[in-house]
Amino acid sequence: MGSDRLRREAYYHAALAVLAERGPGDLTIAGLCARLRVTKGSFYHHFRDMSEFVDRLMEHWAEEHATRLIALSESVTDPGERFDLLEGIAAGLPHGAEAAIRAWSWSNESVAAVQRAVDAARIDHLTASGLQAGLSPDAARRLATIALSLLIGMQQLERPAQAEAMREVFAALRGWALLGEVPSPIG
Repeated sequence: MGSDRLRREAYYHAALAVLAERGPGDLTIAGLCARLRVTKGSFYHHFRDMSEFVDRLMEHWAEEHATRLIALSESVTDPGERFDLLEGIAAGLPHGAEAAIRAWSWSNESVAAVQRAVDAARIDHLTASGLQAGLSPDAARRLATIALSLLIGMQQLERPAQAEAMREVFAALRGWALLGEVPSPIG
């Protein structure tokens, strides 16, 4: 089972690289097998078909780049330390793959469902972190929405996304939030 898991992980890492480099249109069984230097039989040993692979890939992405990182952040109780960690997490995400997943979600409902769940989990966690830092519920939710919007925007704006630029933007956002300058809703 251990080598099976490692082999599946190799497929997921290869797929995220393909997504980052060329997008979902180039994510094929043949392409993955060529990248990993394995036969198609190896792919079919691990996955029934491409549809199952996409489902497992999206589960992997959600677990590794949302669920696991949220749990890591929740283990930090000091609000300042948590925001430092969150800035580092945001800068270290696989931005090219995430941008491709977001684009892919427009044409693939199973990808869209996972992407929406990841976004919701990230918003909920960022809101809880804002509450822990002493923000009101409305301000915490607004700050969470702004932070996720910045992440998504930077992933789209700069290709590849620049970790240092992302850190700077999140540090500025954090500074505004700590000054109590979280924008009010329009209207």
